[in-house]
Formats: sequence, C-alpha cells, structure tokens
Amino acid sequence: MGTTRREVLVQIAMTPLAAAQSHPAHKASAKAAGPYKRRFFGEPEFKTLQVLSDLIIPPDEKSGGGMAAGTAEFIDVMAADDKKLQAEFTGGLAWLDREMQGRHGKAFRECTAAQQKEMLDRIAWRDKAGPEMEPGVRFLALMRGWTVDAFYSSKMGVDDLGYVGNTAVAEFGGCPEEVTRKLLEKSPA
Repeated sequence: MGTTRREVLVQIAMTPLAAAQSHPAHKASAKAAGPYKRRFFGEPEFKTLQVLSDLIIPPDEKSGGGMAAGTAEFIDVMAADDKKLQAEFTGGLAWLDREMQGRHGKAFRECTAAQQKEMLDRIAWRDKAGPEMEPGVRFLALMRGWTVDAFYSSKMGVDDLGYVGNTAVAEFGGCPEEVTRKLLEKSPA
C-alpha cells in the first residue's frame, strides 16, 4: 500500500519549523504587552476567526487549540497589509454570517456549537456542497489553510508536533507513529 495524501501532509508538517517561529506575524503577537490589538479585523470578525480556529484545531489534552495558539492574531497581522487577503477573509466571514442569519437569526459566532458544526459540515466538502455553497466552500478552505499554517508555525504547534529542533541523526526513521496518529485524529477528512 502506498503513502496516503494524509501521511504526506503529516510529513510536510513535520519539516523543520524553527524558521517559521521567527515569522514577523508570530513575533508581533508574542511581543504584544497586554491584550492583542487588532490590526485589520473588527471585533465581530475577529471573534468569528477565533471560533473558527478552535473548530478547525480544537484544544485537546496535549495542547490548546487554534485560539490559544493565536491563529486569529496571525491571520489579522498577515491580512493587515494584504488587500487581496482582506477581501477574501471579509467576504467569507460576511457570507458565513449571512447564511447563519438566514438559517438561525444569529451571526455564526453567536450560534450554538451544533449549528456551527452543521454549517461547517455543509461547506467542508466541495463535492457534497451545492453551487449555492461555493463561496462558503472556498472560504472554509482558506480558513483551514491559514489556521493550520498559523498553528503549526506557533510555539504551541511546534510543541504539539514534538519537534525538538535541528539535530543530527544517523538515520531518519520517519514520523513517529504516535505523532502521525494524533495528527490524523485532528484531521477534518
């Protein structure tokens, strides 16, 4: 049996991440004295990013989730100077809130966990979503990508992977089985 797509993604995630920790976005959020000061998103959008980040990477017994790792802060810093990214995120967040308002009379962040999960399940798989859900499908794919990148380039994410830094090894035996299993459990598909 060949290597699965998921196993390849796990191996990519296990590549050296020390340089990512020095990324200006993580430094900016780590250096902040006191509460984080948003650079681009308004309070409601930022709260929705936080909710989504914990739904994508939930906290577990080993580490905090997306929110604790500062994924919303990372996205905010990266979007602050990128007009295209701003448009993609604000458009996606607005679409999500409009859909939830129409279905439940509340913004996404104000809905119950079950209602949020139901919506994410509708837009998680392109081949199962109808054409009317395409904006949501694109947004969730964007959000997933940025959340995973932000989490696994944060100190918490690096610790979650068990990465110990650049060390010389005589032979690389691949990703440890327990790490692979843990990442596969967290995977949305």
